[in-house]
Amino acid sequence: MNLAVMQGYRFQIVILLSHLTFHTSVRGDATESLHLLLQEFYDWRLEDSPEFATYSGTYRFNDRLQAFSLARMDERREIALSFKEDLERIEASELCKTERINYRILKDVLETYLGGYRWRRYGSINPLNFLEGIHVDPVHHVEATPFFTRGDYENFLVRLENTPLQLAEYQDLYRTAIGINHTMHNVSVSRVPAQIARLLVPPEESAFYEPFTDLLDQFPFSDNAKRDMRDRAHSLVQGVLEAFRDMKTFLETEYFPSTRQKWGVGSLEDGKNYYKACLRWHLSTDMSPETVHQIGLQEVERILGLMQEIVKKQNFNGSITEYFAFLRNDTSLHTDSAEELIEGYNRLINERINPKLQDVFNHLPDLPVKVEPMPYDGPAGEYQSGSEDGSRAGIFKVNVNRPHEIGKYIMMPVTLHESVPGHHLQISYALKANLPDFRRNTEYFRYYEVPYHFPFYTAYREGWALYAESLGEELNLYQNDYELMGRYSSEIFRACRLVVDTGLHYYGWNREEAIRYMLKYTSFSRAEMTTEIDRYITWPGQACAYKIGEIKIKELRKRAEDTLGDLFDIRDFHSVVLENGPMPLTILEEIVDDWIQNYRPATAEETCTDAAHTQHVSVVLLLCLTILGVCS
Repeated sequence: MNLAVMQGYRFQIVILLSHLTFHTSVRGDATESLHLLLQEFYDWRLEDSPEFATYSGTYRFNDRLQAFSLARMDERREIALSFKEDLERIEASELCKTERINYRILKDVLETYLGGYRWRRYGSINPLNFLEGIHVDPVHHVEATPFFTRGDYENFLVRLENTPLQLAEYQDLYRTAIGINHTMHNVSVSRVPAQIARLLVPPEESAFYEPFTDLLDQFPFSDNAKRDMRDRAHSLVQGVLEAFRDMKTFLETEYFPSTRQKWGVGSLEDGKNYYKACLRWHLSTDMSPETVHQIGLQEVERILGLMQEIVKKQNFNGSITEYFAFLRNDTSLHTDSAEELIEGYNRLINERINPKLQDVFNHLPDLPVKVEPMPYDGPAGEYQSGSEDGSRAGIFKVNVNRPHEIGKYIMMPVTLHESVPGHHLQISYALKANLPDFRRNTEYFRYYEVPYHFPFYTAYREGWALYAESLGEELNLYQNDYELMGRYSSEIFRACRLVVDTGLHYYGWNREEAIRYMLKYTSFSRAEMTTEIDRYITWPGQACAYKIGEIKIKELRKRAEDTLGDLFDIRDFHSVVLENGPMPLTILEEIVDDWIQNYRPATAEETCTDAAHTQHVSVVLLLCLTILGVCS
């Protein structure tokens, strides 16, 4: 029986068990029914996306890979629909305040996913691009996998065996995209063959083979067992590399000649409505492209005024563009090597930022973050979350491909955004919070699938990270005008995104128009801006989430400050925003408003715990897992 068919049977079993256990529990109270449904949903998400399960620290699916096909998309829709129907059978009015939030967020997750089904034959059928996919960073993919037992190795060998099947499914999706003229633009995929080419080394030098080298020698396996595993791994890795070589040939010979001719998705059939759906998915609020574009223009003008004040203060006679050209040409303001960059980012985190965090945050999570070089030429930085127990650190990846082009003056806002108090602190709070699993562990993979993807609330996530950059001013972390100019450059960069993203996908701008607009207001080089614009072309709507989310968080903070006056404590406000995890901006606003109106410790009546329920759910879930194990 092949992998896809077997998983199809498993999904049917999950549905039957879900209905069986849910309808048994629905005879209990609403809270018990909701708890059970939340756990069932999360368990299904882990099984359906085994790689996500591994990253989340759940290892029982480590011998599987996610399946991709149009038929599987239909199956997932039916399962999501059944969860929605079960949820709607629960009487929300019987839930306490905390559980009503869980109810509403799960409902939004399901409705967003189901609403995106209409667009499944757009981005979802173009599965690799220069920003995401296993070809981009296989090292991280391997490092996230545990290798503690013989079983861990055997599981990984099965994954290697099935990787060529997964890549074959990708090709089938690409062929569907070609057939219905829903391909990506060439700039989204033109770098992929070179990225794949880096992987095409002898098997024993591949990242996929790394666990079978020195690491394997640390285990008390027999010499014969080690030799057998290495032989199988060598053969399977060779098969993986051949599959990647085949994918490279396919892209170059079949897919590239059929890529989209116009830059934005608005050029596709019903493309403007598709773009609106992508925008709604990322912003988690109804906001038209016209409104987003206008907000962008207004924010650009506001931030430009702040930048001009600094230029005037420094007695520089010239435009903002000329000022940034001056900064780019001043070698004393740039780094000379990758090592210097990484060392500099580490100093910012450990010596300048960390000592001040307790001034504005309560209950700081003690989860580690480390700085590593980015394996490809992407943005200035990005973040990959670690594990809840801290055994795998969060990773702040920095672009070291062109160190001489990275201005020291932008390093502070990049650090604040990607590590602390940005994404690392944000995700650490969620991992440590008392939240249902589906809210604590969110799958941040496969942006290309938007809007047919379970939401991870980009505006909340990226809005907080941009807000974190502004906290640097309050904490006096920008030590001179150059660093403050770097902070404003970073902010206007995000404001410009509102203009160019809507420009590309809704107003019909071309790539060069977008690049020129960004260069007019930011400190980045043309090479950096070209990569950025190609990112916006690849992920329609995603770039708009930063500014829209930041504006909302600042709006809510000001509302709290104005209402509470002397009672306002910035640490408490940050706890409300962070300890509730990712959510739609509309629900975040309601939670903050409720916190403002009820600024007091929680009472016993607001506590939603039930030990007996927890024990009951554990027994039912154990039974489900046992049955599923037999069926594997």
